[in-house]
Amino acid sequence: MKHIIIFFLLMGCSFKVPPITITNAQTAAEKQMVGEDRELEKEGWMIGSIQSSTNGQTNQEKSEKEDSDPEIRAHRIRLNYLSPEIKKYKSHGILGETPQGFVKLNPLASSLPTYIHYELPAKRKRVEDVILFLNESRKFIMEKELSSHKKKGMKEDELVRVKQSLIDEYYKTISIGEYYETGTGRWEKYQ
Repeated sequence: MKHIIIFFLLMGCSFKVPPITITNAQTAAEKQMVGEDRELEKEGWMIGSIQSSTNGQTNQEKSEKEDSDPEIRAHRIRLNYLSPEIKKYKSHGILGETPQGFVKLNPLASSLPTYIHYELPAKRKRVEDVILFLNESRKFIMEKELSSHKKKGMKEDELVRVKQSLIDEYYKTISIGEYYETGTGRWEKYQ
């Protein structure tokens, strides 16, 4: 093998490596791997993993390495993994936060200009799957943490406050331009 490489180098064949750019965002190839994009970069080389930057995470999502419970840690890893995709869907107005600490399809999304990108059945299915996975993990973490506090002897009124703080942690992650459901069931855009 070594002789073949030397032969090609001596014959004047060049081996052109594309420029390398390091970013905090996913490449097109990485987006394709997680089902966000269908086109690969032309003549692109991918070096790295499908893990991407997740700025703006909640403490629930950041502390995956700090948690001793392997089940909670697995769900926090899932939340971190889904975070960039959720952020994109929120910024497009397709989904929003609810006062119960979960995400939901935005009923006002069909009137938004970005909605056309999500009318394809495959895209719509992906959004629904991401919502399902995210809500499942959030629910598991909340229930497990409440159960843990209850086993330690925490009183019912304190458990209610802990639960509300966990819910508020997600509900307060809404950024400007994203939609959310109010306590009365109306949907609004955060200004």
